[in-house]
Amino acid sequence: MKKILVALVLSTVMLSGCGMFRSSKAWEKAKQENPLEIPPNMDRPNVSDALTIPTVNAQHEQAAATTVSPNSLHLPNDVDSAYKRVGLALGNGDIGAIASQSDAEHTYQVKMAPKMELGSKQGFLQRHFSNTQDAPGSSGSPTSGDKAAPTVMVQVKPAADGGSIVSATGDPQQVGRLIGALRARLGG
Repeated sequence: MKKILVALVLSTVMLSGCGMFRSSKAWEKAKQENPLEIPPNMDRPNVSDALTIPTVNAQHEQAAATTVSPNSLHLPNDVDSAYKRVGLALGNGDIGAIASQSDAEHTYQVKMAPKMELGSKQGFLQRHFSNTQDAPGSSGSPTSGDKAAPTVMVQVKPAADGGSIVSATGDPQQVGRLIGALRARLGG
């Protein structure tokens, strides 16, 4: 029994710590090194022209001011290719669905999708593990069945300075959403 007790005490002392046998910690001896020095024969690149603002003539500035509005965006393409690009961007489906289109007039009628809400009335576990299911044909969104989806009219017209202008009319909030999404996808 004494041998087991001695072995137990000895193993406890041996396993308990290397800290008992060391008197100082390595990080207490650390010191800060000198900062790097640039050798004298190396030159810095010239950066004086890196942040200059180019001048713009008054005519181009006036044309840009008349064509840019919150409900429109300017694309460098001609009207036909801009109309196709807008159609592809709208066809993605997450903004809304194209209800109708007119190739002759270069217009789209877009049925806007309901805006996704940040909050939910159910918690994470309740949404994923509850036994209740949505009725067939419903999207599960609390705002999906409340009212008809708003529509926005999108038109592509030629711009005065070349290129084309994409404009939208309808509910101002939905127009802002649509133009913002088109700006993100198409630039301009």
